[in-house]
Amino acid sequence: MTFKDYKHFIPVQIRFHDIDRLNHVNNACYMTYFESGRVDYFQKTLRDHIDWSKNGVVVARSEINHIKPIHLNDEIFCFTKVVRFGNKSMTVENAILKKTESDFILCAEGMGILVAMDYVNNKSIRVPDLWRSLIGEFETT
Repeated sequence: MTFKDYKHFIPVQIRFHDIDRLNHVNNACYMTYFESGRVDYFQKTLRDHIDWSKNGVVVARSEINHIKPIHLNDEIFCFTKVVRFGNKSMTVENAILKKTESDFILCAEGMGILVAMDYVNNKSIRVPDLWRSLIGEFETT
Protein backbone atom coordinates (compact mmCIF):
# COMPACT_ATOMS: atom_id res chain seq x y z
CA MET A 1 0.00 0.00 0.00
CA THR A 2 1.27 3.46 -0.82
CA PHE A 3 0.28 6.70 0.86
CA LYS A 4 -1.81 7.51 -2.22
CA ASP A 5 -4.17 4.72 -1.11
CA TYR A 6 -5.04 6.73 2.00
CA LYS A 7 -8.13 8.96 1.87
CA HIS A 8 -7.52 10.53 5.27
CA PHE A 9 -4.61 12.67 6.39
CA ILE A 10 -3.97 15.53 8.78
CA PRO A 11 -1.11 18.01 9.17
CA VAL A 12 0.97 17.42 12.30
CA GLN A 13 2.49 20.26 14.25
CA ILE A 14 5.96 19.36 15.46
CA ARG A 15 6.45 20.80 18.93
CA PHE A 16 9.82 21.97 20.19
CA HIS A 17 9.72 19.41 22.99
CA ASP A 18 9.29 16.60 20.42
CA ILE A 19 12.94 17.13 19.42
CA ASP A 20 15.59 15.05 21.20
CA ARG A 21 19.34 15.56 21.70
CA LEU A 22 20.02 14.25 18.19
CA ASN A 23 17.92 17.15 16.80
CA HIS A 24 15.18 14.99 15.36
CA VAL A 25 11.72 13.95 16.54
CA ASN A 26 12.01 11.43 19.36
CA ASN A 27 10.68 7.98 18.47
CA ALA A 28 8.04 8.09 21.22
CA CYS A 29 6.33 11.06 19.56
CA TYR A 30 5.36 9.07 16.49
CA MET A 31 2.74 7.15 18.45
CA THR A 32 1.20 10.46 19.53
CA TYR A 33 1.10 11.56 15.89
CA PHE A 34 -0.61 8.27 14.97
CA GLU A 35 -3.11 8.76 17.80
CA SER A 36 -3.95 12.26 16.51
CA GLY A 37 -4.56 10.77 13.09
CA ARG A 38 -6.83 8.05 14.49
CA VAL A 39 -8.87 10.52 16.54
CA ASP A 40 -9.48 12.75 13.54
CA TYR A 41 -10.19 9.72 11.33
CA PHE A 42 -12.90 8.45 13.69
CA GLN A 43 -14.38 11.94 14.10
CA LYS A 44 -14.73 12.16 10.33
CA THR A 45 -15.97 8.61 9.71
CA LEU A 46 -18.18 7.92 12.74
CA ARG A 47 -19.21 11.57 13.21
CA ASP A 48 -22.03 11.81 15.76
CA HIS A 49 -22.87 8.09 15.52
CA ILE A 50 -20.76 7.19 18.56
CA ASP A 51 -20.95 8.17 22.21
CA TRP A 52 -17.30 8.04 23.33
CA SER A 53 -18.37 8.06 26.99
CA LYS A 54 -20.07 4.67 26.46
CA ASN A 55 -18.26 2.90 23.61
CA GLY A 56 -14.95 3.21 21.85
CA VAL A 57 -11.67 1.43 21.31
CA VAL A 58 -8.50 0.55 23.16
CA VAL A 59 -5.11 -0.09 21.60
CA ALA A 60 -4.24 -3.78 21.90
CA ARG A 61 -1.10 -3.75 19.75
CA SER A 62 1.03 -1.24 17.93
CA GLU A 63 4.04 -1.43 15.64
CA ILE A 64 6.13 1.24 14.02
CA ASN A 65 8.87 1.29 11.42
CA HIS A 66 11.09 4.37 11.54
CA ILE A 67 12.36 5.08 8.05
CA LYS A 68 13.66 8.67 7.84
CA PRO A 69 14.23 11.22 10.62
CA ILE A 70 11.92 14.19 11.10
CA HIS A 71 13.28 17.59 12.15
CA LEU A 72 11.70 20.61 13.82
CA ASN A 73 11.05 22.64 10.66
CA ASP A 74 9.75 19.77 8.55
CA GLU A 75 6.18 19.87 7.27
CA ILE A 76 4.64 16.48 8.05
CA PHE A 77 1.30 14.72 7.66
CA CYS A 78 -0.23 11.68 9.31
CA PHE A 79 -2.15 9.36 6.99
CA THR A 80 -4.70 6.93 8.52
CA LYS A 81 -6.70 4.01 7.16
CA VAL A 82 -8.69 1.11 8.62
CA VAL A 83 -7.53 -1.89 6.60
CA ARG A 84 -9.25 -4.83 8.29
CA PHE A 85 -12.06 -5.73 10.66
CA GLY A 86 -12.07 -8.71 12.97
CA ASN A 87 -14.99 -9.68 15.20
CA LYS A 88 -14.00 -7.37 18.07
CA SER A 89 -11.06 -5.55 16.52
CA MET A 90 -9.93 -3.43 13.63
CA THR A 91 -6.50 -2.93 12.14
CA VAL A 92 -5.43 0.64 11.45
CA GLU A 93 -2.45 1.63 9.34
CA ASN A 94 -0.68 4.97 9.65
CA ALA A 95 2.06 6.69 7.71
CA ILE A 96 4.00 9.84 8.51
CA LEU A 97 5.15 11.69 5.41
CA LYS A 98 7.36 14.73 5.07
CA LYS A 99 6.54 17.25 2.37
CA THR A 100 9.39 18.27 0.08
CA GLU A 101 9.41 20.84 -2.71
CA SER A 102 8.09 18.33 -5.23
CA ASP A 103 6.81 15.25 -3.39
CA PHE A 104 6.42 13.44 -0.08
CA ILE A 105 8.98 11.27 1.70
CA LEU A 106 7.86 8.36 3.88
CA CYS A 107 9.34 8.85 7.35
CA ALA A 108 7.46 6.21 9.36
CA GLU A 109 4.75 3.63 8.95
CA GLY A 110 2.81 1.84 11.61
CA MET A 111 0.02 -0.53 12.40
CA GLY A 112 -2.32 -0.71 15.36
CA ILE A 113 -4.92 -3.22 16.42
CA LEU A 114 -7.83 -1.56 18.20
CA VAL A 115 -10.38 -3.52 20.22
CA ALA A 116 -13.96 -2.25 20.43
CA MET A 117 -15.01 -1.61 24.02
CA ASP A 118 -18.09 -1.09 26.12
CA TYR A 119 -16.62 1.46 28.54
CA VAL A 120 -19.60 1.32 30.90
CA ASN A 121 -19.27 -2.42 31.53
CA ASN A 122 -15.51 -2.50 30.90
CA LYS A 123 -15.62 -5.34 28.37
CA SER A 124 -14.77 -5.89 24.74
CA ILE A 125 -17.64 -5.93 22.27
CA ARG A 126 -18.18 -6.90 18.65
CA VAL A 127 -17.29 -4.01 16.33
CA PRO A 128 -20.72 -2.43 15.76
CA ASP A 129 -22.16 -2.90 12.28
CA LEU A 130 -22.74 0.86 12.04
CA TRP A 131 -19.00 1.53 12.55
CA ARG A 132 -18.13 -1.05 9.89
CA SER A 133 -20.62 0.50 7.49
CA LEU A 134 -19.57 4.13 8.05
CA ILE A 135 -15.85 3.34 7.78
CA GLY A 136 -16.43 1.14 4.73
CA GLU A 137 -18.46 3.89 3.08
CA PHE A 138 -15.70 6.44 3.78
CA GLU A 139 -12.97 4.19 2.40
CA THR A 140 -14.82 3.23 -0.79
CA THR A 141 -16.28 6.58 -1.87
